[in-house]
Amino acid sequence: MNDHFPWDSIFEGNVFPAGIFMFEIEELDVTNMSKGGDSGIPKLMPKSRFRCVEPDAVKGGTHFDQYVVGTDENPEEVNNGTFGAKALKAIFVASQTPKGTSLAELAMNAVGNRVLIQFGEPTEDDWGLKSKVITYHKVGDREVGMNKRGGPVGGGAAKAKSSGKEPMLPCPHCGNLFPKSKYNEHVNECDG
Repeated sequence: MNDHFPWDSIFEGNVFPAGIFMFEIEELDVTNMSKGGDSGIPKLMPKSRFRCVEPDAVKGGTHFDQYVVGTDENPEEVNNGTFGAKALKAIFVASQTPKGTSLAELAMNAVGNRVLIQFGEPTEDDWGLKSKVITYHKVGDREVGMNKRGGPVGGGAAKAKSSGKEPMLPCPHCGNLFPKSKYNEHVNECDG
C-alpha cells in the first residue's frame, strides 16, 4: 500500500469560484422528489452530482445540484416551462447526450459524459456560501479555468445576499478562503 496523502493537491470544499470548469456527470437521479415547499406538494426534482476533472487546482471537487421540474398541477411530470427542465436540457445538450423523450434514458446516457460548467462568483444564502451556475457548455467550446488577466474566464458576477459579513471565496489554487474584496489580488499572486 502506498501511504502517500496528496495534501496540497486535494481541493477542499465544493464551492467553485467564478470561472469555467470541466466536469464528468457522475449521477443523475431522476426519481428524487422535493419535500413540497410552500405548497406542500412534493414535486419531481432530479438531482445531479458532477466531479471536476479540470483544472488541477479544483480537480476532484464535487458539484451537486437539483432541478424542480414538477409543478403543483403535474407534480410527477417534467413540465417544459420550469427552470429545472430548461437546466436539464442545457446539461443534456452540453454533454452531447443523444436526444430522447424518456427522462430516465436521457439521464442514463448522460452519466459518464463531460460538460463545462460556467460559474459566477459564489453566492451566500441562509445555508452559507454556494456555487452559482451561470450556464453549461460543450467541452472544447470555452477555455477552462482562469483567463490570462487572472480573472474568471467568461466573467459573470452574481451579488451575494448580504449577511452583514463580506463573503469568503475559495482560492482555486491553494483552496484557502479569502474575503471577496481581496480574492482577485490573492488569486493573481498565488502559486498554489
